[in-house]
Amino acid sequence: MTNLAQQRRKLERSNNFKLLANIIDWTVALYIVVPSLVIGFFLYKDFILTISTSWIVHIPLVIFIVLLFIITSIETLRTYLQQADRLFLIQHRKRMIQLKRAGLYWTLSKHLIILSSALALLAPIFIIVHHVTILELLVLLLQLFTSNFTKVLLQLKLRKWQQLLSNILLSIIGTVCFLYVPIIITSLIYLILLVYCTSYYNRHFINSTKYFDQQVELDQAAFYRWQSILFRIAPELRSQLVPKLKKPRLLWKNSKRMFQRSDYFIEELVCKTMLRQKQYRFGYLRFLLSGIGLIIIVPVWAKIIILGILYFTLRSMMQSVIQQIFEHKIWTIFQVSQEQIQVASNRLLKGFVDLPLLCVLIILIIIFIL
Repeated sequence: MTNLAQQRRKLERSNNFKLLANIIDWTVALYIVVPSLVIGFFLYKDFILTISTSWIVHIPLVIFIVLLFIITSIETLRTYLQQADRLFLIQHRKRMIQLKRAGLYWTLSKHLIILSSALALLAPIFIIVHHVTILELLVLLLQLFTSNFTKVLLQLKLRKWQQLLSNILLSIIGTVCFLYVPIIITSLIYLILLVYCTSYYNRHFINSTKYFDQQVELDQAAFYRWQSILFRIAPELRSQLVPKLKKPRLLWKNSKRMFQRSDYFIEELVCKTMLRQKQYRFGYLRFLLSGIGLIIIVPVWAKIIILGILYFTLRSMMQSVIQQIFEHKIWTIFQVSQEQIQVASNRLLKGFVDLPLLCVLIILIIIFIL
């Protein structure tokens, strides 16, 4: 049965790698992924060296602890069950129990590694700024791990509003125990809670088939998690079809011409499409504003580098969007040449990419001079 769990994990990894390969081609890897890793390393190194004089020293320790308890979570406890297992594996109870247990161990091991890595990256803040010891960090790791395990169990049993209240309560209890309760007592409390949660999950969710359908549904949602996130970000990727242009209900319903020149009708149609279709409008604004926000917070030496990366990636994204718009069947009605489309594309790129980033560059230069 362990082999079956490995086969299903292998199938999931293969599915995720194919998705990743479709998103990150050589251009994305060259212009985004590799520069981001290199810049991220130097930014982290610079942050460590200047941590004693940075703004982060003014943030109280209690805020970091509360945020860690609130933000960290286990998505779901994997079982690697499928709907067909009701017909086959349910007749072999031991084999199904082994599959569920393998899923539990895999989920907890992966989450423990993620938590350990996150705390290792945040360790300079705790040790240098707030003088937290290594032992206290290990206790905090135990608290976070146990609290997240408890929260995911409560999600299987409670309603939405009850889950929210329980998460808030667990965050408060964890923060109070870390800050005000002796380490030994805190460790004993959370070790007992961890043993109880493990025993409870074994008794009610591994050795029992009462929640079979719920576990299958949660596991399928976890299997397609990254696809679901990608489709929420870009709904048009659900199919290869060009998204249909919906008639606006309120905004720009009876809009007038944007450009007075008659030879700008291609640019006008593309601009109005960008404004009216939220996947284009929000995608462009999200990308542009997140890049500008990153430029604001990074050190001086990294601002120009981020600006250059933002220029090439934003230009590539806008070229893709413009191409999608030009693939719509409405363009078969207009008698436009390829040369007109190319001229319009260049103007659109100047307006959506060159102009805003030039404004950002001018503002940066003025700030440096002042």
